[in-house]
Amino acid sequence: MIIGVTSLVAGYYLADLLTRFQRAYPNVEIRVMEDERPYIEHLLVSGEIDVGVLILSNLEDRHALQTEVLTHSPHRLWLPAQHPLLEHDSINLADVAREPLIQLNVDEMDRNAQRMWSAASLQPRITLRTASTEAVRSLVAAGLGVSIQPDMTYRPWSLEGDIIEARTIADLSQTLDVGLAWRRGTARPALVDPFLTVAREQPHGGRKPSI
Repeated sequence: MIIGVTSLVAGYYLADLLTRFQRAYPNVEIRVMEDERPYIEHLLVSGEIDVGVLILSNLEDRHALQTEVLTHSPHRLWLPAQHPLLEHDSINLADVAREPLIQLNVDEMDRNAQRMWSAASLQPRITLRTASTEAVRSLVAAGLGVSIQPDMTYRPWSLEGDIIEARTIADLSQTLDVGLAWRRGTARPALVDPFLTVAREQPHGGRKPSI
């Protein structure tokens, strides 16, 4: 069975899912292909891969694909220790918009962020863009900015061992939806249904966020 994934999902979601599936079906050979979302969609529609595990909010070929959300990962604000916003009883997007913001630009996270800010009619102060989640952690922990990230990527320390705090944003309800996608309207390969069953049973829809 061939599974297509995007990079953020591969890093923070896939290992638990594959471990559970291979425990249930130890004799099944699995191939994983990681690429950008548009190419994974193309391969799904053309039948070159069996199922995709990816962020569903940016899908384009929805008429050609069936999807199922497995987890809704809420967004929280990452801050360095002793940041002034930690003293607030409630943090809003308007508070965040006044801070230097570090933007993660991987797996179309920038598109998700743009929709979020547009919906709030706010313009953030983006001071740095990076494709590395570890870079976001290090930069936030070092006090060089704050960042809004999905809970599935949260870890309360950077590689340097510095603390990263996470707080709820009161007026942000948007979640990062991770799920399955497969080609609509054709007979699915035999192993896809068992894979869907295992995925649906996965606790927390992946790695449990650190609190």
